[in-house]
Amino acid sequence: MNALYLVFGALFGFILSRARATDYDTIVNLFRLVDFHIAGVMAVAIAVAAAGLYLLRQSHAAALIGCPIEIQQKPSHRWILPAGLVFGTGWALTGT
Repeated sequence: MNALYLVFGALFGFILSRARATDYDTIVNLFRLVDFHIAGVMAVAIAVAAAGLYLLRQSHAAALIGCPIEIQQKPSHRWILPAGLVFGTGWALTGT
């Protein structure tokens, strides 16, 4: 099973690399509002994750060990938005 995780991780990293999500200039251009390519990559990733979670909930799927997969909604906290703004600001300033 660990080899499978390694393969999926390597594939994920390769896809991010091919999408230029690891390129400094691409990140900087996103925050300079010049190139929105990475914003599109993020939007596609969010859409795929949302569709996958929806399908998991609807199918009542079971994990490989047989127990049901339960996806619960996370609680919201008042500090999430300010923390996200600090994270995004740091990301924009460093470009990494």
